[in-house]
Amino acid sequence: MPNKSSDILVIDTEGAPILREVAVVDGHGELLLEAQTSGHGDSYHSSDLTRPLPDLLRELRSSLRGRRLVAHNASHDSAVLSASFEVCGLTPPVLDWHCTVSMAQELHPGLDSYALGALCDQLGVSSEPFSPDAAHQAAYDARFTYLLYRHLQRDQLSRRLAAQANPFSSSRVDTPFQSFSDDRLVNQAPFQRLAAVLQSVAADANRQSQGAVLIGEPGAGKTHLVMRLAQEVLQSNRLLFIRQPTQATSVLFHIYSRTLESLVELVGDGPHSQLDLLLIRSIRGIFAEAGTSTERDREILAALEAEDLGRLGQEGSDARRQRWERIEVVLLRWWADHHGAAGYGRQILQGLLRFCRYSEPRRRESCRRWLATGEHEPVDRELEGLSPWNEEQLREEFSLQALRVIGLLCCLDQPLILVFDQLEGLWLEGNRAVLLRFGEVIKELFTHVPHALVLVTLFPDRWQQFQNDFDGSITGRVAQHVIQLEQPRPDQIEEILDLRLQPLGASARELFSSEEITAIARQPSIRSCINRAGAVFEHRVRGVPLPPPPAAAAVASHAADGLGLNRRLLLLEQQLGQILQRLDRLEGRAPVSASTITPAMPQAMETGHPPDAEGILPADVSEVAGTEPSIASDELSAYEALFLRYRTATLEVITERWQRSQIVDESDDAGKLKQICTGYQQIRSLRIGALRLGNKRVPDNVLIESTGPSRCIAFMHVANANAITARLGNLNQLVMKYRQAQFVLMRDGFAPVIRSPGGMAAMEAFRNGSGDGRKRTFWRPLDHDNRVALEYVHQLVSDIVNRELDLPLPAGLELLARHDSDNWVVKLLHPA
Repeated sequence: MPNKSSDILVIDTEGAPILREVAVVDGHGELLLEAQTSGHGDSYHSSDLTRPLPDLLRELRSSLRGRRLVAHNASHDSAVLSASFEVCGLTPPVLDWHCTVSMAQELHPGLDSYALGALCDQLGVSSEPFSPDAAHQAAYDARFTYLLYRHLQRDQLSRRLAAQANPFSSSRVDTPFQSFSDDRLVNQAPFQRLAAVLQSVAADANRQSQGAVLIGEPGAGKTHLVMRLAQEVLQSNRLLFIRQPTQATSVLFHIYSRTLESLVELVGDGPHSQLDLLLIRSIRGIFAEAGTSTERDREILAALEAEDLGRLGQEGSDARRQRWERIEVVLLRWWADHHGAAGYGRQILQGLLRFCRYSEPRRRESCRRWLATGEHEPVDRELEGLSPWNEEQLREEFSLQALRVIGLLCCLDQPLILVFDQLEGLWLEGNRAVLLRFGEVIKELFTHVPHALVLVTLFPDRWQQFQNDFDGSITGRVAQHVIQLEQPRPDQIEEILDLRLQPLGASARELFSSEEITAIARQPSIRSCINRAGAVFEHRVRGVPLPPPPAAAAVASHAADGLGLNRRLLLLEQQLGQILQRLDRLEGRAPVSASTITPAMPQAMETGHPPDAEGILPADVSEVAGTEPSIASDELSAYEALFLRYRTATLEVITERWQRSQIVDESDDAGKLKQICTGYQQIRSLRIGALRLGNKRVPDNVLIESTGPSRCIAFMHVANANAITARLGNLNQLVMKYRQAQFVLMRDGFAPVIRSPGGMAAMEAFRNGSGDGRKRTFWRPLDHDNRVALEYVHQLVSDIVNRELDLPLPAGLELLARHDSDNWVVKLLHPA
């Protein structure tokens, strides 16, 4: 660990061989001592700085004892002090000398001169050039020696850190289940208010849910504060993290899916997930209330009190099976006695229990798939007594009941926390239906889910829009408590920087100059401060050019607004062309040139653009786009370093996450692609929609129309053989009905291989689909690489829309095309 600033003193002496003038600067650059010896009447010093040499030496000996002493050409200063102490007959102190000349020669060999002034100017240690006229004044030289020493120290530290990862590369918290350095003094008052609201929910004897709105500008630390809450309460409370829904028809199912994702998160460093602890503690209360009349019940209660499910027996043993069956009997009896037998509540409890009961991967995956998708293909006994619920019309009802069950289980323990975060995209053009449905669902949650804190995080302007969009029946519940985040002080920002640098054995003051720290702390948000620190780190440690401050993004956002307007004008022109074409046909006139018209697909709502889709579609079906707005090259370069840091960090997280099995949903994937297309409408003239076949269930899909052939990207992840056959059959009907469209069918890499005869035959028919002699159907697995590509682009668009990334969306998409041209989503929507 580098020496602390308080350990050093910088000294400059004038005179030879006896001390004539001296100045000492402390480790913070403050002048600690300035004096001259008697007999120099022509000096610029005032008389109160003049003292006899023995007195001055005694003062120096007291001040310098035990400190590291820094000087420029330290051998000269050491000799002057030694000679002066000897002349006065005083015992000299033992001093630990460090020489800035030696440091500079080691770090920067071959310079023309190592004189103090020349060296300071060559290395640029100060914005103020060294003045030869002021040279050899002790205080002046000592101040510049201090600046030179700090500069050389930073050079040494930068070289040591060159092989280390940038500690500021990640500037945002994606979910509350992550762990980042946290200065508890930042937003302390809002956190205390949030904790008090949670205590209020816990104390409510009626188990009523309460709402809170956490308001803060982009990057102010809303998700970070929720992370702090999670770290504080996950041992006792269950916290569900819900990001923005994407489809108006499945908002409740989206919330339920994200609920399952949150419940399987591990709590702390222990072996239990949130779901494990929820069941352990709620069942423990039920057993304790019912009484333990048998030895088996006492064994079960002992295991639950120890919170050790392993004590229920080894996997596959009769003892374990009997104990888990007993738990299920007791829990279902409690449910029937308190909440009745109607609805899916009983089966939801059974599904949750069985997911926790089994550790054998095949059985556990069977239970997980039933909970997540409603598919019912029992491997053995694990789904016995459970009914399928994967029909589209049942999903929303099942999801609401499942959330209610989780809330009721929490009534036996501590309140449930539902966090709705990253919602800013709901107010984008095209998401109005999702927004309105989201408001209705929030209202339903307050009605049906007890003992919960419903926390919504929003920007101040989005909160204003929320209040304008919904009536008091919604806003009144959500805004029972309104909590505003604080702007951190500069010293708190510096503390955050120190926390990030601490694992590297460094501090902000050791790595950055005072001017750099001031510039970092002046950024408009915590995230902007960290991003700026990351840029300065790269500049200092690796020599990467320093980009302009993020404040330039505000100007660029106006350009983005202009591009959005331009995109809408292009779309209106396209629609006008279609109207004129139809009029010409009706009146028997020559049609308008087809090169400027895109035929409208029936039932399409809005759309997007096709790719040069090697890996998704063959290159020979792509087409050149029409004239579109573009971003100036110099503007892109200004954002490139920020984009590349974001790219590296995000791809690393997504790639690692999708190494493991995830809860996937067709509608969610289609919604992600639709959100991406909506973002691309900022720079392209697109229409986005979906194909339907009456009331028949088809794979969730996104229809993308632009200047070439329309393309339908469909997702099918179901495992049930009958569902696969039916949906593929319906998709084949769409292929035959829309003969001018191209179809791409994608299936998640974790989904089981299609083996049923009916499914295989329907898949073969799809792959042979054609129209007018052209290949129109393409089968592509959503394997790990393609999945990461989709998730990465969706994350980028979402983070820019949610202002998690200080980058205009058009610039972000252009940079995406520059650095990820092989990404299948980029090829689909941004052809070369």
